[in-house]
Amino acid sequence: MPRVSVVIPAYNGEAYLEACLASVCAQTAPPLEVLVIDDGSTDRTAAIAQAFAARDGRVRCIRQENTGVSAARNRGVAEAAGDWIAFLDGDDLWLPEKLERQLALQEATGADLLYTAAACIDENGEPTGRTLTSAASVTFETLLRGNKIVSSSVLVRRTWLERFPMEHDELHEDYLCWLRLLQNGCKAAGIPEPLVQYRVSAGSKSGNKLHSAQMTWETLRAAGVPFCKRCACFAAYAVHGLRRYL
Repeated sequence: MPRVSVVIPAYNGEAYLEACLASVCAQTAPPLEVLVIDDGSTDRTAAIAQAFAARDGRVRCIRQENTGVSAARNRGVAEAAGDWIAFLDGDDLWLPEKLERQLALQEATGADLLYTAAACIDENGEPTGRTLTSAASVTFETLLRGNKIVSSSVLVRRTWLERFPMEHDELHEDYLCWLRLLQNGCKAAGIPEPLVQYRVSAGSKSGNKLHSAQMTWETLRAAGVPFCKRCACFAAYAVHGLRRYL
C-alpha cells in the first residue's frame, strides 16, 4: 500500500482538532503517519494533538512559531516519511473511505494529484446543504476558470510538492500551488462524491466573497496568466462561483 503522510496545519483549533484527528485515524486505508503542525497556537491545540498522539502512535505534533498556513504545510511535507501527502485543515473532516477511494483511483489512473468533492458544514458541524463540486479530471486550462480542488481533499505525490511548495498566504495559496503543478505536467483525477466535510467559517478567506474574488485575481497574476487571458478566466471564475455552491 502507498505510504501516506497526513499533514494537518492547525492554528488555535482546539474546538475542532479532536474530531478532525478522529476522522483521519478511522480511515479504512490507514495512513502511515499524521503530522499536526501547530502554527504558534495560543490555545489548547498542541495539548489536544499530544494527547491524541499518546493514544495513537501514528500522530505526531510539531510546534513552530506562527508563520502561516503555507509554511505549516511545507513544514509537514519536509517532515513527512510517506511518498504521498494528504492535506487536511484542522477544522475539516474526512469520511472513513476517503483515502481508500483515492488510492484506488490513483492505481486506476496513474494520477499524481487526487481530490474529491466536499460537503459544507457550519461552525457547529451541521450540514449547510451546499456541496463544493468536483470534476473527474481537471487540467491547467480548466482550473484557470475557478478552483475546483478543495485543499482538505487533496492527495498528492510528495515529489511534486518538493518542487512546487506553497507560498503567498496573502493569496489563495493552495490554488496557486495546484495551478503550478498542473502547468508543469502533473496529472490530476477527482472523485465527484463528497468524501470531505468542509467547515465554512465567516472569518475564513473564502468566507468574504469580495475579498476572495480579489485574491483570485492576484493568484492568477502570480501564476503568470497574461492580462487579457486573466480577464477571461476571472469572468469564468465568477460564473463558476455561482454554480459551485449547490
